[in-house]
Amino acid sequence: LWTKPSELSFYAALGIPILASDPVGSHEVSNLRFLVKGGYGMAQGDIRYLDQWFFDWLKSGYFAEKAIRGFLELEKLGTMKVRELVLSK
Repeated sequence: LWTKPSELSFYAALGIPILASDPVGSHEVSNLRFLVKGGYGMAQGDIRYLDQWFFDWLKSGYFAEKAIRGFLELEKLGTMKVRELVLSK
């Protein structure tokens, strides 16, 4: 998923690798740091050379590596936890 590092960053938990464009705002800077340091996504390369880096990353398995790491390591039950908290009050 090629997106800015907004709320869609957390789709990494579904096994979707995130290719992040430049962040806008401090929350997106934090999301990008979360994706890169955790190994769930990566910052995009220079768009002028897209034809060089994108397909190289695809063929090398770089996207697959990020996808499986996100799927295996990230929490997926956030909605259920919010529901439990709301209903317990």
